[in-house]
Amino acid sequence: MTGLPHYDAEAIRAVVDMSACIEALRSGSMELGDLHPRTQVSLGPTDDFLMMPAVSPAGIGVKIVNVVSGNRERGLPLIHGFYLYCDRETGVPTATLDGSALTTLRTPAASALAADLLARPDATTLGVFGTGVQARGHVEAMLVVRPGIMRILVTGRSEGSAEAFVASLDVGDRPAVAAGPRETAGCDIVCGCTSSTTPVIPTNAVRPGSHVGLVGSYSMARREVDADLVNLASVFVDDRHAAATEAGDLMVPAEEGEWSFDAVVGDLSELCVGKVGRTADDEVTLFKSVGLAAWDLIVAAAVVRAG
Repeated sequence: MTGLPHYDAEAIRAVVDMSACIEALRSGSMELGDLHPRTQVSLGPTDDFLMMPAVSPAGIGVKIVNVVSGNRERGLPLIHGFYLYCDRETGVPTATLDGSALTTLRTPAASALAADLLARPDATTLGVFGTGVQARGHVEAMLVVRPGIMRILVTGRSEGSAEAFVASLDVGDRPAVAAGPRETAGCDIVCGCTSSTTPVIPTNAVRPGSHVGLVGSYSMARREVDADLVNLASVFVDDRHAAATEAGDLMVPAEEGEWSFDAVVGDLSELCVGKVGRTADDEVTLFKSVGLAAWDLIVAAAVVRAG
């Protein structure tokens, strides 16, 4: 594979911006191809090695990701990843891409696509739990699909981390402020972008008609919401099988008999074709994403084509 073109974070963003990524996922999600289970190897209580293969008409690809919680104290990113893209017809390796950059782009793009299809059109406030790269990406992506958002509230591990985060945001003249969990949970659109092992979004602060998007939990060890919120909301997922095996926010209440996966209203593909969606202005909608390897492949293919 010597000499393969490599797309780092800067090169990826140079050819595919957030808006283009959202639209690539919108069209690509209607025909995802065969979904293959990810391989997950524990590196410790909160650390993981993940391998995510995908095959579709867009190509063949695999992403390798390491999640190491101790990296925060080392001044390093929580997630490191690498992506190999191959030609669908020949199987020949075509390019490598920064896997972390793909995740940083496609995860918020998928959340924003779901929000575009589920959140009320008149949403004006955005609440974000988390202050990492996913939180930043979600702010950017939500503003693409809901440019009418006028105020952004952020809750972090500490008030200082939230204040530093909002000070670094590029959101025009919109006020962005650090806030407590109840204020942030009371926004029209609420994004969970944490690696928390316990719920961080207070259910009793979530308002009727709001939309909640969750990306932080991908195993039984991680949760951003409790069973009460899962039962309160109309639940949508990226993929039913993936959610049933990886979404701690849903698996825990299901295992404890407090909720059932039979209550899932639909997945992202069904949302994209208009089969399911919001049914009332006061309905609370929840989109739980664990991330699909097919999304990486869709975005990687778009990058290689554009590059």
